[in-house]
Amino acid sequence: MNEWYRLKSVGLTDSNIKALLKVTKEYDEIFSIRNEQFCLYLNFDESTIKKIQDSKNINLEAELKKLNDHKIKVIFIEDEEYPEKLKNTANPPLFLFCKGNIELLKNFSIGVVGTRKATSYGKVACENFTSGLVEEGITTVSGLALGIDTICHKKTLLKNGNTIAVVGSGLDIIYPKENKNVWEEIETRGLLISEYPLGTQPQIYHFPMRNRIIAGLSKGILIIESREKGGSLITANIALDEGRDIFAIPGEIFSDFSAGCNNLIKNSQAKLVSKVEDILEEYGIKSNNKEKIQLNELEQLIYDTLTTSKTLDDILIEVNEKAPEVLATLIELEIKGLVTATLGGCYMRKK
Repeated sequence: MNEWYRLKSVGLTDSNIKALLKVTKEYDEIFSIRNEQFCLYLNFDESTIKKIQDSKNINLEAELKKLNDHKIKVIFIEDEEYPEKLKNTANPPLFLFCKGNIELLKNFSIGVVGTRKATSYGKVACENFTSGLVEEGITTVSGLALGIDTICHKKTLLKNGNTIAVVGSGLDIIYPKENKNVWEEIETRGLLISEYPLGTQPQIYHFPMRNRIIAGLSKGILIIESREKGGSLITANIALDEGRDIFAIPGEIFSDFSAGCNNLIKNSQAKLVSKVEDILEEYGIKSNNKEKIQLNELEQLIYDTLTTSKTLDDILIEVNEKAPEVLATLIELEIKGLVTATLGGCYMRKK
């Protein structure tokens, strides 16, 4: 384990440790700095200086054993395993606490984020896009929150894909409790990441902070349902600042849950995507999907109208056909796995 972890163990902040790293890359050399220099040049107070001195007494072997008991690996920002794309962001965490397959950090990844209160539209959209990404061997990154995050992780695992969950607590504290099963599955089949040491309880301010890690690990970010001031937009704004690609799934103009995505698209901050191929083409990836499903003229017409969720009446008006034929065709499209009926009596694309 890196000697700099001693400073983390005594509670020194990342900003203070980063200040020391600018002075020297060798932990032992910080003790040649006089106290008045700490105060004058680094603006450290007496409490911070005492923590630095106390760090010499940390039993690093005991700390390592504690982490090993939880099967956690700590990656320091200067370590080879630290992902370069995250390291090059404006405010990378100094230490990554990892549980699972750290090889996933090398993968091509897309972040998937959205509301905690996903609608049926959001759920289907998330499952659809996640499936498409996984089929192309792309690793998904999300925050293991309820709603879109959880749907993304679960679908990735169901498709035997790779997923990374960035959490806002220590890796020994499962949060939210409702996600215990998926948390434990990611431990064994994916990768859990936190910047917080063991025993750290989740705090409200941790979640906006973890969003920068999601953005930093990802080549692009897909936003699936977000309110006008939803937390997902924090991730989007960070990603924009870091030069990441932003993709947004449009939603109904009267839905609060789609206001954030629709605004991103309206303001040209995100690329509108209606199918996973819209993301793939951004990176020159050709879809490996099965051959195109053949549709007759009416099936294609109805499918093309379902760019958003629509009632039967809406569809009848748009295609100008009789109800029995349209209903029969919708059933055929459901059988082919292209359309799904929602609880509210609407129809929407499934893939």
